[in-house]
Amino acid sequence: MTTTPVVLFVGDDASSTQIAESLLRRRVGDDWVEIHTAGAQPPNPGGREDQMLVMMGLNPAHEERLSVRALMTSDRVVILGTGLDVARMPGRHYEEWDLDAVSLEERIDVLASDLIRLVAQQIRRRAASSASRQRDQLSRRLTSARHRVRSRAHRSAG
Repeated sequence: MTTTPVVLFVGDDASSTQIAESLLRRRVGDDWVEIHTAGAQPPNPGGREDQMLVMMGLNPAHEERLSVRALMTSDRVVILGTGLDVARMPGRHYEEWDLDAVSLEERIDVLASDLIRLVAQQIRRRAASSASRQRDQLSRRLTSARHRVRSRAHRSAG
């Protein structure tokens, strides 16, 4: 993972995935994590889930159908429920959440902490790499300056 982590919530319906997205977005914001949702079933426009999402201030039209592309572009795939059969793509981190056992909010809190820790590590690595490059550039400039001074001193003496 070298850029902003991408999380994909997959569920049977739009309500659970959109709620999960909303909770995670509130905890980590939009700057640190890219969040997507996908339904394993086709959306049910105007259904009970849509009414619930609208009452919560969420957009039911935002839900997409699960695709290979969505799976391939995600770093972490969170499957909401234990009965969904979701294809496993190599190199992706999959989690299956049994929401009957642990609350969605508790799971989101753990995920948010993990993602923040990953992003912090990336920032530290980038800063260390940048500092190393700056040290190397400074060292090259210093060496070059020393050579110029020695060359001038040699010409002045001769």
